[in-house]
Amino acid sequence: MDYQYNQEIKNKSREKLIKHAIKSLTTKRKQSFLLTKEHFSKITDHFNSLLFSTKEWNELDFEFRNQYNWLFWGGKESWSKFYDSNCKPKSVNDLKVLYLSGPEPYNDIDVLCSNGIRLENIWAIESDKATYEKAVKSLVNAGIQIKIHRGNLSEFFELTNHEFDIIYFDACSPILSPQQSPLETLKQIFLNKRLSGLSALITNFAEPGDNYNWGEILAAWFGTRDSLDNPASDDEFGGIAEKTEFYKEYCQLINSHLPEYYDKFITSFIPTLGSEIIPMWQLTSLGSVQSNHLLNEQLLSKELKSIRSYECQADTTNDFIRNVQHFLLAIDAYPLLNWARIIRETFPKNHPLNIFLNSNRRKITIEDALYIGSLLKRFEEAQTGFKTFIYNVCGDKLKETMMALDFFDRHMRITCDTPMKNLLVELLIGLYGYPYIAHAGKNLSLKYKAKETSMYSNVFIFDQCRYLYDFMPTLDLWESFFQNLANQTIIRGCIDGIRRNHFQLNTSLFKWGFIEGVYGNEFGQAMLSDRVNLNDDI
Repeated sequence: MDYQYNQEIKNKSREKLIKHAIKSLTTKRKQSFLLTKEHFSKITDHFNSLLFSTKEWNELDFEFRNQYNWLFWGGKESWSKFYDSNCKPKSVNDLKVLYLSGPEPYNDIDVLCSNGIRLENIWAIESDKATYEKAVKSLVNAGIQIKIHRGNLSEFFELTNHEFDIIYFDACSPILSPQQSPLETLKQIFLNKRLSGLSALITNFAEPGDNYNWGEILAAWFGTRDSLDNPASDDEFGGIAEKTEFYKEYCQLINSHLPEYYDKFITSFIPTLGSEIIPMWQLTSLGSVQSNHLLNEQLLSKELKSIRSYECQADTTNDFIRNVQHFLLAIDAYPLLNWARIIRETFPKNHPLNIFLNSNRRKITIEDALYIGSLLKRFEEAQTGFKTFIYNVCGDKLKETMMALDFFDRHMRITCDTPMKNLLVELLIGLYGYPYIAHAGKNLSLKYKAKETSMYSNVFIFDQCRYLYDFMPTLDLWESFFQNLANQTIIRGCIDGIRRNHFQLNTSLFKWGFIEGVYGNEFGQAMLSDRVNLNDDI
């Protein structure tokens, strides 16, 4: 497709996207972290006020309560210094940027440099030989020296060691495209940690083409998720049960509201890819994690095959409920597992989503990782009598630790959410998987029409949240770490802030992690803004 690179509407979009990214990482940097020290202080003070007002707490030994206070204030001061070491300011001169060159690389360079980015910190990538030669010629004629590389973007991310504050991925194709493979590029960005600890990913995708049944593609995603994650039109159809029973009709509904669903898919899928999908794959493909906390490679592979091929045998309704896979009874409790399952069962092997899910790393595929991670997050269900398969992928040491640990206030019921064991699993995933978690309030979504094609542009501001994950020791030390109740309060404060500012992008991350609700109080939540159509201003 021949896109006009110098169109007024394209330039307007580029200007808005780049300015927002730079501002979020510099002058508004403090507010771009998912957790601020101000919120941490307010929410942990609130937690302690709830705790100190309970009968159970006041019946405890005075010395114990006094020690908690002493440990909490000392721990809070220490954590605050650790936070500062992870969340340092940056000026625009410090920002490193990568973008796709195209034949006219100066368009992006002009906007970047006029907003303070140094030429020395700019990389441009172009894979097509003729386009690359044209780009180099234009740079030579303009007397501009940047780093321009001819090659594949996915390979560049996979095999080089560069880290960027801003990556501008102007795919100019739909998010699923057999020719350009945008999913592979996104995968390599997160897998190889090519974004810095607080960073901006700018994406630009074309509207869906007619080469796929997009209703089926998007139904696999939205038909497995909490209704809060879905477009408004979803309310017309009903809940998970209706979507499962009338799947073809649900696909038709999506096709009739395709721009709305496609918009929402881009805005929710990319943050989930960075915060859950790739981190689960990172954790489970690590051989030492398999041997120490899961099962050895052969056993794990055998168990996963058994889970996928399991067929329920039942003569009565009660038998069916006891013996059917729990992830089929509670589909939205296992959204990523069921998304992967539907794709494998429904789409051809050469479909881009199946190719993506079959990406293999040390004999663990992304699909494998989504099964393992999703099952572990539902550890609470392991002893309910349902067919959960949780213990099938869980090693003895991990099982022992998970059964031994709980947040100390769990049965006191003092917070909005009762903290469940999924929080522990997600802390483990974060420790090893290095998630990138997007800030809903910092998301910028634009739409414009280039020639005859509508384009969907986003700026995602990602925070790696190492002020939480690196505060934790490794799993074998968790029991002693959790014995210090002040450590638990610090963790709860971090989780609350992260979830509060990510919630509108993905409700399943750190589920049951709120200390206080999001409505009717001073804490609130980050609000996701609607996509702005730039053509409306013309």
